[in-house]
Amino acid sequence: MSYGQRKKALIAFSLAANTGLLLMDEPTNGLDIRSKSQFRKVMAGSLDENKCIVISTHQVKDLENLIDRVIIIDEGRILFNQTLEAISQKLSFRLSFDVEEMAQALYKESSLKGNALILPNTDGEDSRPDLEMLYKAVTLDGERINAIFMD
Repeated sequence: MSYGQRKKALIAFSLAANTGLLLMDEPTNGLDIRSKSQFRKVMAGSLDENKCIVISTHQVKDLENLIDRVIIIDEGRILFNQTLEAISQKLSFRLSFDVEEMAQALYKESSLKGNALILPNTDGEDSRPDLEMLYKAVTLDGERINAIFMD
């Protein structure tokens, strides 16, 4: 069996065990695009309030729509621990060329489409979190990001 096939068999076995707590480490590594999509559907269908599934991954784009809490751990220390809802309420993620917004940014990085920014969400706008950018911001200056959640 290929690596991806072995990975699918392990995922199927772990879900079939129907445990109350399931720990998964990098479950989508080795899966092709269709298998990742199927994984998301199977995971979404297997969730209920009596189960806790903890997934450790660097592939956050593969799991964005399944995540309800983001915990960033480095060297055994919790750097960040917030629900996706709290992140959406407190932080704004956007592309901008606006110099004033860039000055207010908690984190910024250049891209071809403009500057990718993380700003305090002062307007109550609905902003979809960019988890990869959040990870970079927290690991570079977690105190600044975490301070937004103190109020």
